[in-house]
Amino acid sequence: MITAAVMGLVKKFRYILVTEGLLRLLNTEEIEAVIAHEIGHVKRKHLVFYLFFFTGYMLLSYATFDLIIYFIIYSKPVFVFISRSGLNEAMVISAAFNLVVILMFIVYFRYVFGYFMRNFERQADAYVYVLFESAAPLISTFEKITLTSGQSPDKPNWHHFSITERVEYLKKCEDDKTWITRHDQKIKKSIAIYLVGMILTGGLGYHLNFGETGKKLNNHFFETAIQREIQINPNKSNLYRILGNINYRNKNYEETITAYEKAISLKPDDPHVLNNLAWLYATCEDKKFRDPEKALMLAQKAAELMEAPHILDTLAESYYMNGLFEKAVSTETRALRLIKKDRSHYETQLEKFTKAAKENKNASPPIEYKPFSPAQGR
Repeated sequence: MITAAVMGLVKKFRYILVTEGLLRLLNTEEIEAVIAHEIGHVKRKHLVFYLFFFTGYMLLSYATFDLIIYFIIYSKPVFVFISRSGLNEAMVISAAFNLVVILMFIVYFRYVFGYFMRNFERQADAYVYVLFESAAPLISTFEKITLTSGQSPDKPNWHHFSITERVEYLKKCEDDKTWITRHDQKIKKSIAIYLVGMILTGGLGYHLNFGETGKKLNNHFFETAIQREIQINPNKSNLYRILGNINYRNKNYEETITAYEKAISLKPDDPHVLNNLAWLYATCEDKKFRDPEKALMLAQKAAELMEAPHILDTLAESYYMNGLFEKAVSTETRALRLIKKDRSHYETQLEKFTKAAKENKNASPPIEYKPFSPAQGR
């Protein structure tokens, strides 16, 4: 091969590679000009910047990971294709994601990384003028390489300017050295723009993964995915349960109730949905959605199906909301017996119920409601 390169990021282990083919082809002055070019790469910290650009790609990938998924999921053509083809949705989404990642990789390295590589090569060419009065030996080197390779000097390259372009630039520098300064300034501005872009990308990545924007997008993403899955499988109760959970987190209480009720109509003996809807009716921050009577009936049904601490806690809260304070105390005590870790919530609840029971010890007991069966409908 007829080539030369600087190898190694760490100074102690860095060396310049000049192949035997190039040594045979060039005279002493031309070899010195090639060495000067490679020294230019070192002095201008190009290898460090290359590492930096690789890191930039990893940051870009991290920041855009969720955006790519959102784009694929929200893309109507993809959804229509999945629906009509009968293919596995996860497989199609995975294939589409990989395709987008590959395209992003090609675009980044072909156009962003390639842009800097081409201009770094030009900057290294111009470094010859730091060590020598003229770039004539480097120009003659390019001409020899053209003759030996048999390729057109105008042939473009993604990481190098064509030999014709490199020679013409060096000749312009021969006539006017300000071209060197102009190019150095161009690279500084380009790096500054790149840094701003990476800072913005990093900020985007942070917000998508740790900020409120990311949480909202995630919720919207899951809601859209579930809604589409419901269109394909409208009789799966767990889909409505998940949709209800998403709406509950988003404080869309009316939609939450609709989703939970649909899940119950499809699977009346699901203790988790019964419990979740009971908790909403008992504790909803929007008081217009509170319904203590329904909460108690649903919670009793859930507790009949599953005796778990969180379900007993909901039942106790429902008793409390209906004024059945002694039952709230006894039920929360049962929940505490079952829970082994993270007992603070249950202990706080028990204190609240006990205090209410003491304060209302002599009050007339309220009417106790019978268990409600969702299968009966409402």
